[in-house]
Amino acid sequence: MYRLLIVDDEPAIVNGLVQLFRENKEMELDVCKAYSSNEAIEIARKTKLDILISDIRMPQKDGLQLVDEIIYYWPSCRVIFLTGYSEFDYVFEAIRKNVQNYILKTEGIEPVFQEVKKAISKLEEDNRNRLHQEKAQLLIQMAEPIMKKELMESMLSGDSITSLLSQSRYAELDFQIAMDRPFFFLVGQVDRLEVHKIKALQSMQRIVDNHLPASIANEKVIYDGSVLVWLIQPAEELLKRFGSDPSDAESEARGFVSYMKGILELIQNECEDVLDTSVSFGISGNLLGKQDNIHLLVEAVRTMIHNRILLGQKVVIVDLEKSAGSEAARYISGGIRQDDSKKSLIEQIHHYIHEHLSGDVSLTAIADEMHFNPSYLSRYYKQITGHNLFDYIQSTKMNVAINLMMTTSLKLNEIAVKAGFDSPSYFTTFFKKMTGLSPQEYRNSR
Repeated sequence: MYRLLIVDDEPAIVNGLVQLFRENKEMELDVCKAYSSNEAIEIARKTKLDILISDIRMPQKDGLQLVDEIIYYWPSCRVIFLTGYSEFDYVFEAIRKNVQNYILKTEGIEPVFQEVKKAISKLEEDNRNRLHQEKAQLLIQMAEPIMKKELMESMLSGDSITSLLSQSRYAELDFQIAMDRPFFFLVGQVDRLEVHKIKALQSMQRIVDNHLPASIANEKVIYDGSVLVWLIQPAEELLKRFGSDPSDAESEARGFVSYMKGILELIQNECEDVLDTSVSFGISGNLLGKQDNIHLLVEAVRTMIHNRILLGQKVVIVDLEKSAGSEAARYISGGIRQDDSKKSLIEQIHHYIHEHLSGDVSLTAIADEMHFNPSYLSRYYKQITGHNLFDYIQSTKMNVAINLMMTTSLKLNEIAVKAGFDSPSYFTTFFKKMTGLSPQEYRNSR
Protein backbone atom coordinates (compact mmCIF):
# COMPACT_ATOMS: atom_id res chain seq x y z
CA MET A 1 0.00 0.00 0.00
CA TYR A 2 1.32 3.42 -0.96
CA ARG A 3 0.79 6.58 1.09
CA LEU A 4 -0.44 9.74 -0.65
CA LEU A 5 -0.24 13.19 0.97
CA ILE A 6 -2.43 15.99 -0.43
CA VAL A 7 -1.42 19.56 0.51
CA ASP A 8 -3.26 22.80 -0.25
CA ASP A 9 -4.09 25.88 1.82
CA GLU A 10 -7.69 25.67 0.54
CA PRO A 11 -9.47 23.03 2.72
CA ALA A 12 -12.27 22.55 0.20
CA ILE A 13 -9.78 21.41 -2.46
CA VAL A 14 -7.94 19.09 -0.06
CA ASN A 15 -11.14 17.52 1.31
CA GLY A 16 -12.55 17.10 -2.19
CA LEU A 17 -9.43 15.35 -3.46
CA VAL A 18 -9.24 13.14 -0.36
CA GLN A 19 -12.86 12.06 -0.89
CA LEU A 20 -12.31 11.33 -4.60
CA PHE A 21 -9.18 9.25 -3.97
CA ARG A 22 -10.82 7.29 -1.15
CA GLU A 23 -13.73 6.47 -3.44
CA ASN A 24 -11.44 5.40 -6.31
CA LYS A 25 -11.21 1.61 -6.12
CA GLU A 26 -8.50 1.29 -8.81
CA MET A 27 -5.73 2.50 -6.52
CA GLU A 28 -5.03 1.14 -3.03
CA LEU A 29 -3.79 4.23 -1.21
CA ASP A 30 -3.48 5.40 2.38
CA VAL A 31 -4.56 9.03 1.88
CA CYS A 32 -3.31 11.78 4.21
CA LYS A 33 -3.96 15.51 4.06
CA ALA A 34 -2.46 18.81 5.20
CA TYR A 35 -3.68 22.38 4.92
CA SER A 36 -0.22 24.00 5.00
CA SER A 37 3.42 23.24 4.23
CA ASN A 38 4.28 23.19 7.92
CA GLU A 39 1.55 20.65 8.65
CA ALA A 40 2.81 18.52 5.74
CA ILE A 41 6.37 18.60 7.11
CA GLU A 42 5.13 17.41 10.51
CA ILE A 43 3.44 14.45 8.80
CA ALA A 44 6.65 13.67 6.87
CA ARG A 45 8.56 13.53 10.15
CA LYS A 46 6.24 10.84 11.49
CA THR A 47 5.42 8.57 8.59
CA LYS A 48 6.79 7.48 5.24
CA LEU A 49 5.39 9.21 2.16
CA ASP A 50 5.30 7.76 -1.34
CA ILE A 51 3.42 10.38 -3.37
CA LEU A 52 2.93 14.11 -2.78
CA ILE A 53 0.22 16.21 -4.45
CA SER A 54 0.77 19.86 -3.56
CA ASP A 55 -0.34 23.33 -4.51
CA ILE A 56 2.59 25.54 -5.56
CA ARG A 57 1.43 28.87 -4.13
CA MET A 58 0.94 28.63 -0.36
CA PRO A 59 1.73 30.95 2.56
CA GLN A 60 4.73 30.32 4.87
CA LYS A 61 6.50 27.83 2.56
CA ASP A 62 5.51 27.43 -1.09
CA GLY A 63 5.31 24.08 -2.84
CA LEU A 64 8.88 24.19 -4.11
CA GLN A 65 10.24 24.76 -0.61
CA LEU A 66 7.98 21.98 0.68
CA VAL A 67 9.44 19.54 -1.86
CA ASP A 68 12.95 20.18 -0.52
CA GLU A 69 11.76 19.24 2.98
CA ILE A 70 9.79 16.16 1.92
CA ILE A 71 12.61 14.80 -0.26
CA TYR A 72 15.05 15.24 2.64
CA TYR A 73 13.09 12.66 4.63
CA TRP A 74 11.72 10.49 1.79
CA PRO A 75 14.03 10.74 -1.28
CA SER A 76 11.96 8.35 -3.39
CA CYS A 77 8.69 10.27 -2.89
CA ARG A 78 7.04 11.16 -6.22
CA VAL A 79 5.82 14.78 -6.51
CA ILE A 80 2.88 16.20 -8.49
CA PHE A 81 2.15 19.92 -8.46
CA LEU A 82 -1.28 21.53 -8.75
CA THR A 83 -1.86 25.19 -9.47
CA GLY A 84 -4.51 27.59 -10.66
CA TYR A 85 -2.10 29.44 -12.93
CA SER A 86 0.36 28.76 -15.76
CA GLU A 87 3.33 29.90 -13.70
CA PHE A 88 6.26 29.06 -15.98
CA ASP A 89 8.93 30.28 -13.54
CA TYR A 90 7.62 27.73 -11.07
CA VAL A 91 7.47 25.07 -13.78
CA PHE A 92 11.13 25.57 -14.65
CA GLU A 93 12.18 25.29 -11.02
CA ALA A 94 9.91 22.25 -10.54
CA ILE A 95 11.61 20.47 -13.46
CA ARG A 96 14.99 21.14 -11.86
CA LYS A 97 13.74 19.47 -8.69
CA ASN A 98 12.70 16.36 -10.62
CA VAL A 99 8.98 16.92 -10.00
CA GLN A 100 6.92 14.35 -11.90
CA ASN A 101 4.32 16.72 -13.37
CA TYR A 102 2.63 20.10 -13.13
CA ILE A 103 -1.18 20.12 -13.51
CA LEU A 104 -3.59 23.03 -13.72
CA LYS A 105 -6.51 22.72 -11.31
CA THR A 106 -8.86 23.55 -14.18
CA GLU A 107 -7.95 20.28 -15.92
CA GLY A 108 -10.15 18.27 -13.55
CA ILE A 109 -9.55 15.08 -11.58
CA GLU A 110 -8.74 12.59 -14.39
CA PRO A 111 -5.27 14.03 -15.16
CA VAL A 112 -4.53 13.88 -11.43
CA PHE A 113 -5.62 10.23 -11.27
CA GLN A 114 -3.46 9.43 -14.30
CA GLU A 115 -0.38 11.09 -12.79
CA VAL A 116 -0.83 9.21 -9.52
CA LYS A 117 -1.10 5.94 -11.46
CA LYS A 118 2.16 6.84 -13.25
CA ALA A 119 3.75 7.59 -9.87
CA ILE A 120 2.64 4.20 -8.53
CA SER A 121 4.07 2.49 -11.63
CA LYS A 122 7.38 4.28 -11.15
CA LEU A 123 7.49 3.36 -7.45
CA GLU A 124 6.78 -0.28 -8.30
CA GLU A 125 9.48 -0.26 -10.99
CA ASP A 126 12.02 1.19 -8.55
CA ASN A 127 10.97 -1.37 -5.96
CA ARG A 128 11.37 -4.25 -8.44
CA ASN A 129 14.86 -3.04 -9.34
CA ARG A 130 15.82 -2.77 -5.68
CA LEU A 131 14.40 -6.23 -4.91
CA HIS A 132 16.27 -7.70 -7.88
CA GLN A 133 19.54 -6.26 -6.62
CA GLU A 134 18.88 -7.51 -3.11
CA LYS A 135 18.02 -11.01 -4.25
CA ALA A 136 21.25 -11.08 -6.26
CA GLN A 137 23.17 -10.06 -3.15
CA LEU A 138 21.68 -12.96 -1.20
CA LEU A 139 24.34 -15.12 -2.89
CA ILE A 140 27.13 -12.98 -1.50
CA GLN A 141 28.10 -13.54 2.11
CA MET A 142 29.54 -10.43 3.63
CA ALA A 143 32.11 -10.85 6.32
CA GLU A 144 31.43 -9.20 9.68
CA PRO A 145 34.29 -7.08 11.03
CA ILE A 146 35.60 -9.30 13.81
CA MET A 147 36.53 -6.61 16.32
CA LYS A 148 33.25 -4.75 16.05
CA LYS A 149 31.33 -7.99 16.38
CA GLU A 150 33.27 -8.88 19.49
CA LEU A 151 32.74 -5.43 21.00
CA MET A 152 28.98 -5.44 20.35
CA GLU A 153 28.58 -8.95 21.75
CA SER A 154 30.48 -7.93 24.90
CA MET A 155 28.16 -4.94 25.30
CA LEU A 156 25.08 -7.16 24.95
CA SER A 157 26.52 -9.56 27.52
CA GLY A 158 26.59 -6.76 30.10
CA ASP A 159 29.88 -4.90 29.65
CA SER A 160 29.78 -1.10 29.51
CA ILE A 161 30.21 0.10 25.93
CA THR A 162 32.04 3.19 27.20
CA SER A 163 34.53 1.07 29.13
CA LEU A 164 35.01 -1.26 26.18
CA LEU A 165 35.82 1.61 23.82
CA SER A 166 38.40 2.97 26.27
CA GLN A 167 40.39 -0.29 26.16
CA SER A 168 43.59 -0.27 24.13
CA ARG A 169 42.30 -3.35 22.29
CA TYR A 170 39.70 -1.19 20.56
CA ALA A 171 41.67 2.06 20.42
CA GLU A 172 42.13 1.98 16.64
CA LEU A 173 38.61 0.76 15.94
CA ASP A 174 36.61 3.01 13.61
CA PHE A 175 33.44 2.81 15.69
CA GLN A 176 30.70 4.96 14.12
CA ILE A 177 28.77 5.76 17.32
CA ALA A 178 29.96 8.62 19.54
CA MET A 179 29.23 8.06 23.22
CA ASP A 180 28.89 11.79 24.00
CA ARG A 181 25.92 12.36 21.69
CA PRO A 182 22.36 10.93 21.56
CA PHE A 183 22.18 7.42 20.14
CA PHE A 184 19.58 4.63 20.05
CA PHE A 185 19.33 0.91 19.46
CA LEU A 186 17.22 -1.26 17.16
CA VAL A 187 16.42 -4.90 17.81
CA GLY A 188 15.24 -7.05 14.89
CA GLN A 189 13.54 -10.41 15.41
CA VAL A 190 12.78 -12.66 12.41
CA ASP A 191 9.61 -14.72 12.67
CA ARG A 192 10.99 -17.84 11.00
CA LEU A 193 14.24 -18.90 9.36
CA GLU A 194 14.13 -22.50 8.25
CA VAL A 195 17.15 -22.50 5.93
CA HIS A 196 20.19 -20.37 5.16
CA LYS A 197 19.75 -18.64 8.49
CA ILE A 198 22.95 -16.57 8.59
CA LYS A 199 22.67 -15.47 4.97
CA ALA A 200 19.08 -14.38 5.53
CA LEU A 201 20.06 -12.37 8.62
CA GLN A 202 22.88 -10.74 6.71
CA SER A 203 20.48 -9.94 3.90
CA MET A 204 18.19 -8.29 6.44
CA GLN A 205 21.15 -6.24 7.66
CA ARG A 206 21.76 -5.04 4.13
CA ILE A 207 18.11 -4.10 3.69
CA VAL A 208 18.33 -1.95 6.81
CA ASP A 209 21.59 -0.39 5.59
CA ASN A 210 19.96 0.43 2.24
CA HIS A 211 17.09 2.28 3.91
CA LEU A 212 19.04 4.17 6.55
CA PRO A 213 19.97 7.60 5.15
CA ALA A 214 23.57 8.81 5.25
CA SER A 215 22.58 11.12 8.13
CA ILE A 216 22.21 8.07 10.44
CA ALA A 217 25.40 6.24 11.48
CA ASN A 218 25.08 2.65 12.64
CA GLU A 219 26.92 -0.37 14.02
CA LYS A 220 25.34 -3.80 13.90
CA VAL A 221 25.72 -7.39 15.07
CA ILE A 222 23.96 -10.74 14.82
CA TYR A 223 23.60 -11.65 18.47
CA ASP A 224 22.82 -15.00 20.03
CA GLY A 225 22.62 -16.55 16.56
CA SER A 226 19.18 -15.14 15.74
CA VAL A 227 18.71 -11.55 16.93
CA LEU A 228 19.84 -8.45 15.05
CA VAL A 229 20.96 -5.45 17.06
CA TRP A 230 21.97 -2.01 15.79
CA LEU A 231 23.28 1.06 17.52
CA ILE A 232 22.15 4.06 15.48
CA GLN A 233 23.05 7.73 15.77
CA PRO A 234 21.41 10.59 13.87
CA ALA A 235 23.58 13.47 12.70
CA GLU A 236 23.15 16.64 14.74
CA GLU A 237 21.45 18.42 11.84
CA LEU A 238 18.89 15.63 11.46
CA LEU A 239 18.14 15.49 15.18
CA LYS A 240 17.64 19.25 15.43
CA ARG A 241 14.94 19.08 12.78
CA PHE A 242 12.71 17.23 15.24
CA GLY A 243 12.89 19.77 18.08
CA SER A 244 10.90 23.01 18.25
CA ASP A 245 13.34 24.30 20.85
CA PRO A 246 17.13 23.72 20.51
CA SER A 247 17.28 22.86 24.22
CA ASP A 248 14.43 20.32 24.03
CA ALA A 249 16.44 17.10 23.72
CA GLU A 250 13.46 14.94 24.67
CA SER A 251 11.33 16.34 21.85
CA GLU A 252 14.18 15.76 19.39
CA ALA A 253 14.54 12.15 20.51
CA ARG A 254 10.80 11.43 20.26
CA GLY A 255 10.65 13.01 16.81
CA PHE A 256 13.56 10.91 15.62
CA VAL A 257 11.95 7.70 16.94
CA SER A 258 8.75 8.52 15.02
CA TYR A 259 10.80 9.09 11.87
CA MET A 260 12.59 5.76 12.38
CA LYS A 261 9.25 3.95 12.65
CA GLY A 262 8.46 5.10 9.13
CA ILE A 263 11.77 3.70 7.93
CA LEU A 264 11.14 0.42 9.78
CA GLU A 265 7.78 0.10 8.02
CA LEU A 266 9.59 0.21 4.67
CA ILE A 267 12.16 -2.33 5.86
CA GLN A 268 9.53 -4.76 7.13
CA ASN A 269 7.61 -4.60 3.84
CA GLU A 270 10.79 -5.28 1.85
CA CYS A 271 11.81 -8.19 4.12
CA GLU A 272 8.45 -9.83 3.37
CA ASP A 273 9.07 -9.43 -0.37
CA VAL A 274 12.73 -10.51 -0.38
CA LEU A 275 12.97 -13.02 2.46
CA ASP A 276 9.32 -14.14 2.57
CA THR A 277 9.29 -13.77 6.33
CA SER A 278 7.88 -11.47 8.99
CA VAL A 279 10.28 -9.20 10.88
CA SER A 280 9.52 -7.40 14.12
CA PHE A 281 11.48 -4.46 15.49
CA GLY A 282 12.02 -2.72 18.79
CA ILE A 283 13.49 0.75 19.14
CA SER A 284 14.84 2.47 22.24
CA GLY A 285 14.76 6.06 23.32
CA ASN A 286 17.90 8.17 23.70
CA LEU A 287 20.64 6.02 25.32
CA LEU A 288 22.92 8.91 26.25
CA GLY A 289 23.65 8.41 29.94
CA LYS A 290 22.22 4.87 29.89
CA GLN A 291 25.19 3.10 28.30
CA ASP A 292 25.63 0.68 31.20
CA ASN A 293 22.04 -0.62 30.89
CA ILE A 294 21.89 -1.30 27.17
CA HIS A 295 21.93 -5.09 27.63
CA LEU A 296 18.97 -4.91 30.04
CA LEU A 297 16.98 -2.66 27.73
CA VAL A 298 17.67 -4.93 24.75
CA GLU A 299 16.43 -7.93 26.70
CA ALA A 300 13.30 -5.98 27.67
CA VAL A 301 12.53 -5.28 24.02
CA ARG A 302 13.23 -8.88 23.02
CA THR A 303 10.74 -10.07 25.62
CA MET A 304 8.07 -7.63 24.45
CA ILE A 305 8.50 -8.77 20.84
CA HIS A 306 8.51 -12.44 21.84
CA ASN A 307 5.26 -12.11 23.80
CA ARG A 308 3.51 -10.48 20.86
CA ILE A 309 4.78 -13.13 18.44
CA LEU A 310 3.38 -15.85 20.73
CA LEU A 311 -0.03 -14.21 20.31
CA GLY A 312 0.30 -14.23 16.53
CA GLN A 313 1.15 -10.54 16.32
CA LYS A 314 3.75 -10.42 13.56
CA VAL A 315 5.45 -7.38 12.03
CA VAL A 316 5.28 -5.37 15.25
CA ILE A 317 7.27 -2.23 16.03
CA VAL A 318 7.85 -1.97 19.78
CA ASP A 319 8.61 1.54 21.03
CA LEU A 320 10.49 1.04 24.31
CA GLU A 321 9.87 4.58 25.55
CA LYS A 322 6.17 4.33 24.79
CA SER A 323 6.02 0.93 26.49
CA ALA A 324 8.32 2.04 29.28
CA GLY A 325 7.50 2.54 32.91
CA SER A 326 5.82 -0.36 34.69
CA GLU A 327 5.79 -2.73 31.71
CA ALA A 328 9.45 -2.29 30.79
CA ALA A 329 10.48 -2.40 34.45
CA ARG A 330 8.77 -5.74 34.93
CA TYR A 331 10.53 -7.17 31.88
CA ILE A 332 13.92 -5.92 33.02
CA SER A 333 13.45 -7.38 36.49
CA GLY A 334 12.53 -10.74 35.04
CA GLY A 335 8.72 -10.63 35.13
CA ILE A 336 6.72 -11.17 31.95
CA ARG A 337 3.31 -9.66 31.33
CA GLN A 338 1.34 -11.47 28.62
CA ASP A 339 -1.43 -9.74 26.72
CA ASP A 340 -4.75 -11.40 27.41
CA SER A 341 -5.61 -12.50 23.87
CA LYS A 342 -6.15 -11.48 20.29
CA LYS A 343 -9.62 -10.39 21.35
CA SER A 344 -8.04 -8.02 23.84
CA LEU A 345 -5.98 -6.42 21.07
CA ILE A 346 -9.07 -5.86 18.92
CA GLU A 347 -10.81 -4.31 21.92
CA GLN A 348 -7.84 -1.98 22.38
CA ILE A 349 -8.04 -0.94 18.72
CA HIS A 350 -11.78 -0.29 19.01
CA HIS A 351 -11.28 1.66 22.23
CA TYR A 352 -8.63 3.83 20.60
CA ILE A 353 -10.92 4.55 17.64
CA HIS A 354 -13.81 5.57 19.90
CA GLU A 355 -11.57 7.76 22.06
CA HIS A 356 -9.95 9.53 19.09
CA LEU A 357 -12.82 9.55 16.59
CA SER A 358 -12.86 13.33 16.25
CA GLY A 359 -9.07 13.39 15.96
CA ASP A 360 -6.56 11.11 14.25
CA VAL A 361 -7.81 7.58 13.55
CA SER A 362 -5.52 7.02 10.58
CA LEU A 363 -3.91 3.64 10.04
CA THR A 364 -0.56 5.13 11.05
CA ALA A 365 -1.89 6.54 14.35
CA ILE A 366 -3.63 3.30 15.34
CA ALA A 367 -0.61 1.18 14.38
CA ASP A 368 1.73 3.40 16.39
CA GLU A 369 -0.46 2.99 19.47
CA MET A 370 -0.61 -0.80 19.05
CA HIS A 371 3.10 -1.25 18.14
CA PHE A 372 2.31 -2.56 14.65
CA ASN A 373 3.59 -1.99 11.16
CA PRO A 374 0.83 0.18 9.60
CA SER A 375 0.86 -1.82 6.36
CA TYR A 376 0.32 -5.07 8.31
CA LEU A 377 -2.25 -3.83 10.85
CA SER A 378 -5.21 -3.81 8.46
CA ARG A 379 -4.37 -7.35 7.29
CA TYR A 380 -4.02 -8.59 10.87
CA TYR A 381 -7.30 -6.96 11.88
CA LYS A 382 -9.14 -8.61 8.98
CA GLN A 383 -7.48 -11.96 9.75
CA ILE A 384 -8.92 -11.89 13.28
CA THR A 385 -12.30 -10.21 12.72
CA GLY A 386 -13.10 -11.04 9.11
CA HIS A 387 -13.81 -7.36 8.47
CA ASN A 388 -11.88 -4.38 7.14
CA LEU A 389 -10.57 -1.91 9.70
CA PHE A 390 -11.52 1.04 7.48
CA ASP A 391 -15.11 -0.24 7.33
CA TYR A 392 -15.22 -0.45 11.13
CA ILE A 393 -13.99 3.15 11.44
CA GLN A 394 -16.58 4.38 8.95
CA SER A 395 -19.45 2.46 10.60
CA THR A 396 -18.36 3.79 14.01
CA LYS A 397 -18.45 7.34 12.68
CA MET A 398 -21.90 6.68 11.28
CA ASN A 399 -23.24 5.19 14.53
CA VAL A 400 -21.83 8.04 16.61
CA ALA A 401 -23.36 10.59 14.25
CA ILE A 402 -26.80 8.95 14.39
CA ASN A 403 -26.65 8.70 18.19
CA LEU A 404 -25.76 12.40 18.49
CA MET A 405 -28.56 13.33 16.09
CA MET A 406 -31.11 11.39 18.12
CA THR A 407 -29.97 12.29 21.65
CA THR A 408 -28.66 15.86 21.39
CA SER A 409 -29.66 19.19 19.90
CA LEU A 410 -26.23 19.76 18.39
CA LYS A 411 -26.10 21.32 14.95
CA LEU A 412 -25.30 18.97 12.10
CA ASN A 413 -21.92 20.61 11.43
CA GLU A 414 -21.01 20.10 15.11
CA ILE A 415 -22.06 16.46 14.89
CA ALA A 416 -19.90 16.02 11.77
CA VAL A 417 -16.83 17.22 13.69
CA LYS A 418 -17.52 15.04 16.74
CA ALA A 419 -18.08 11.99 14.54
CA GLY A 420 -14.74 12.56 12.80
CA PHE A 421 -15.87 13.63 9.33
CA ASP A 422 -13.51 15.86 7.38
CA SER A 423 -16.17 18.42 6.54
CA PRO A 424 -19.96 18.94 6.83
CA SER A 425 -20.32 18.47 3.05
CA TYR A 426 -18.49 15.13 3.13
CA PHE A 427 -20.62 14.13 6.15
CA THR A 428 -23.78 14.87 4.15
CA THR A 429 -22.52 12.97 1.08
CA PHE A 430 -21.41 9.94 3.12
CA PHE A 431 -24.59 9.87 5.21
CA LYS A 432 -26.86 10.01 2.17
CA LYS A 433 -24.86 7.29 0.47
CA MET A 434 -25.28 5.00 3.50
CA THR A 435 -28.94 5.72 4.37
CA GLY A 436 -30.51 7.24 1.27
CA LEU A 437 -31.40 10.32 3.31
CA SER A 438 -29.57 13.54 4.11
CA PRO A 439 -28.70 14.03 7.81
CA GLN A 440 -31.48 16.61 8.19
CA GLU A 441 -34.03 14.36 6.50
CA TYR A 442 -32.97 11.46 8.72
CA ARG A 443 -33.27 13.59 11.87
CA ASN A 444 -36.71 14.89 10.83
CA SER A 445 -37.96 11.38 10.06
CA ARG A 446 -37.25 10.29 13.63
